[in-house]
Amino acid sequence: MDEYKVYVRTDSGGIITDINSSAFISGDGWTEIDCGEGDRFHHAQGNYLERGLTGDDGIYNYKLVDGIPVLRSDDEKAPELAQIAAQAEISLLKRKLADTDYIAAKIAEGAATPEDYADKLSERAGWRTRINELEGT
Repeated sequence: MDEYKVYVRTDSGGIITDINSSAFISGDGWTEIDCGEGDRFHHAQGNYLERGLTGDDGIYNYKLVDGIPVLRSDDEKAPELAQIAAQAEISLLKRKLADTDYIAAKIAEGAATPEDYADKLSERAGWRTRINELEGT
């Protein structure tokens, strides 16, 4: 059997963002973390890390600590999860704004008055405020 080296790439925070083996990459720009025989090493992308590179939420599961992949805690992943949730909420609110843009056109063209849509205009203002909060602006 052939022996394969397992390599990872990390981001600036040491989070493992990619994994592969010497069967498929040269190792340039990668960090060697292990070597061995068999599918675990040969096909490291899907077999080496017990929980996979990412979870169902798309967040990376491991960080590199002293050359060893270490499972990240829920607390470590929390900021990324919060960012994903914020982006989802922003998308929803922007869709709501787009779905009610007709109101501004009707008012601008004189087909309606602000009073006709006072409740919806108030809602729209709230959506914009929330988007600004989530975007940190």
